Amino acid sequence: MRWFDRAVRAPGPERVALVQAIKATGAAVLAWVVASRVFDFSQPFLAPWSAIFIVEATVYRSVRSAAQQISAVTVAVVLTTAVAAVIPWELLTLTVAVLVGLLIGQWHRFGESGPWIGITALLLLTSGATAETLLVERLAETVLGAGIGLVINATIFPPVYGDTARRATHRLATELAALLTDLATVLRENEPPPHADAWARQAKAAIGLVRQAERAVEWSAESRRLNLRQRVVRLGTPTEDPGWVFISLRNVWPYVEEIAQAVRTVVEHQRPFVYPDTVSRTGFAEVLDRLADVVRLRGEGHSGGADFDAAVESARSALDDLDDRLEAPETVTFGSAAGVLAMLLPARHALRELTTF
Repeated sequence: MRWFDRAVRAPGPERVALVQAIKATGAAVLAWVVASRVFDFSQPFLAPWSAIFIVEATVYRSVRSAAQQISAVTVAVVLTTAVAAVIPWELLTLTVAVLVGLLIGQWHRFGESGPWIGITALLLLTSGATAETLLVERLAETVLGAGIGLVINATIFPPVYGDTARRATHRLATELAALLTDLATVLRENEPPPHADAWARQAKAAIGLVRQAERAVEWSAESRRLNLRQRVVRLGTPTEDPGWVFISLRNVWPYVEEIAQAVRTVVEHQRPFVYPDTVSRTGFAEVLDRLADVVRLRGEGHSGGADFDAAVESARSALDDLDDRLEAPETVTFGSAAGVLAMLLPARHALRELTTF
């Protein structure tokens, strides 16, 4: 009931699943009624069977699935007819038709419909249908069901997954920005934290969010293909598109992980790096805070606004201030400078990726 409540109350994966289930049910029922009542097919099971599987997660997949199903059933019908005409023994006919059908179905072009070549051959031979009905009714049923399923999926609330992609990229940006903010807080402390490796593990674990966002963006792009709703769905500017945002965040993630590893190295005093002096640490903490602001705004799709430009300029200014300090050898020791440089370089790379559109 909680799942159903979420589906009714707000847009999301639950509502998409509910709508698609209702559409698939409607397509199957309509295909059965048309096949059995209108065309009076003797065994109209292939029509609703085809229809229910055609209502895929995207319109593009529906078109592809329809083509694969029709091709698979066509091959099955032709194969069954040919084998039955050549081999007079029923058991041998069944064996050869199913075996050859299953082998032909291994071809990747048939996709998930491939195994149904052998299964359809089995159903046709064991149903007692004559050669005349094999070629006419079974193909007609499949085309009818596939057509009904395709029309329903393409015209009645065709699925679009732009919101899912935006939520996934926003979650990734939030996680990366929070990690940068936590690292900035750590660097402002006078004493090194006791568990410096926690942030490095957290940065590495963010790869899971990267993969989730990647899948969501792929679904979003595919859902716009052959979709009638793409004309009314506003995708915004390229900087607001979830695909562009994800590419930027995906390219930033390795540098955030590198920053976390560098912080761990300097905190643990691994030679030649030492824990930087207070001014250098405070300066780099400011860099991380400004960088976190840029990541958040990028994830929210505000890359083309004045706030984003101001955040980028602030981050660059903080990086330049730290560069100026490092260029004055009398203000920082070698070990401290080495530690800051180890963190500074990936920060610059991250800012570059965030500002590349």
